[in-house]
Amino acid sequence: MIPTLFGLISIVIGLALLVRGSSLDLLRFMMFSTLFSGSAAIVMTALGGSSISPAHLALVFLVARILLPGSGEYARIGPALGSNAFLVLYALYGAASAFILPRMFAGQISITPLRPLPGLFDTVPLTMTTQNITTAVYMIGTMLSGVCATIVAHRPDSARKIVRAACIIGWVHATFGVLGVVLTNMGMGDLLNVFRNGSYGQLEQSYNGMVRMSGIFPEASFYASYAFVWFVFLFECWMRGVQSRRTGPAAIALLLILVFSTSGSAYLSLAAYGALLILRLLILRQQLSPFKVVAILIGLLAASLVAIGTMLLIPQLADQLVDMFQHMTMDKADSDSGRQRSFWAMQGLDAFKVSYGLGIGAGSFRSSSLFTAMLGSMGVVGVVAFLGHLVRVFKPLRASTYSTSKDERSAAGSAASWTVLSMMIPAAVGAASADPGINFAILSGLALEWRRRRSQVPVVRKPAPRRPIPHPHARSRSSF
Repeated sequence: MIPTLFGLISIVIGLALLVRGSSLDLLRFMMFSTLFSGSAAIVMTALGGSSISPAHLALVFLVARILLPGSGEYARIGPALGSNAFLVLYALYGAASAFILPRMFAGQISITPLRPLPGLFDTVPLTMTTQNITTAVYMIGTMLSGVCATIVAHRPDSARKIVRAACIIGWVHATFGVLGVVLTNMGMGDLLNVFRNGSYGQLEQSYNGMVRMSGIFPEASFYASYAFVWFVFLFECWMRGVQSRRTGPAAIALLLILVFSTSGSAYLSLAAYGALLILRLLILRQQLSPFKVVAILIGLLAASLVAIGTMLLIPQLADQLVDMFQHMTMDKADSDSGRQRSFWAMQGLDAFKVSYGLGIGAGSFRSSSLFTAMLGSMGVVGVVAFLGHLVRVFKPLRASTYSTSKDERSAAGSAASWTVLSMMIPAAVGAASADPGINFAILSGLALEWRRRRSQVPVVRKPAPRRPIPHPHARSRSSF
């Protein structure tokens, strides 16, 4: 186990917040640490060089802060576990499956391991590897992240501070993306490689001379998927009037990043989310203020005018952008990458059949979809537990899911619920394993608590008028 520079920095900050800060401070620190998902805080040499991310290291300090004597959080642990019961079941079954099922079905199927082989369609017989252990640890981390987020969300000021943190995350992520493109065009793109020290496939990507936006992430699609998560959360907060002056500009910045990211998953996610938004406005009657509706329409009109103006004024650039868009979307299925991803996704269905619905263990094979990954890795139990958690978070039958609450906590909770649901779009076409990740756990944990509690503002009720008490010597009218 070798700590890196990022690990040492995380340890120093984590210790400082453990002593002087609160659990809310540590949760925000963990959220900021997810910006460095391409970095390694600790390199596990005993597990073949697998890395522990800065966010998972920050999680250790958050758990320690909650369990610290005198923290005042002990009473919230039980309710938080109950709220996240389906996620707890999903993670525990996944961790157990990573150790048991690869041995049970060893050699009965050939798969592409989580660390892909050199060939496009190379496979090896199923056996337990260090990737099973790593995935089990990550899934336990996902479970703890969700439970801790629910515990911290009990604090009255959690919604306000976490939304502010999300705005900062959005701006920093967008800045890194633009900075990466500028430095690469200047021939200094290697300066950002200091952040890419994780044991991931660090890719240097471009298309027809155009630099693909990846920031400090390993690849463009990973960068775009992260941007999509926080774009949806901030946009949903803006629609509900949650700190609109902060969330609105940050959401616009991330939207522009997604448009210029040259990522097929970004365009697919935006198209699916846009269709979902139109459905909510027209059919489900999503309640929005007239100003919000006009602002959305103006934004769509402005984007259309910019696109038309670009095609008329700079036809060469427009042709290049159209060609790039077609290559990243419609032509993707016929490319080597598209066929490889399809092959990886089909492994989940084959594993489900071979294992008779039990799965062959989390981390046993590489997929290109969260749903086929969980189907092949964890079988029926995993799928049912995950869908149960998703329904509990989203609450499709509750009116607050589609209305705009005046309570900031409830409104932010609804925004987090829609974000968790929207995260399934990029995950359905890009997730490599059955672990939904820390951001999924944090946002779902926040949504569960923020939507469970009522407004903290006390309701002031006027006392009922007191009837005058008659004097004991007073005579009634009937006595006369």
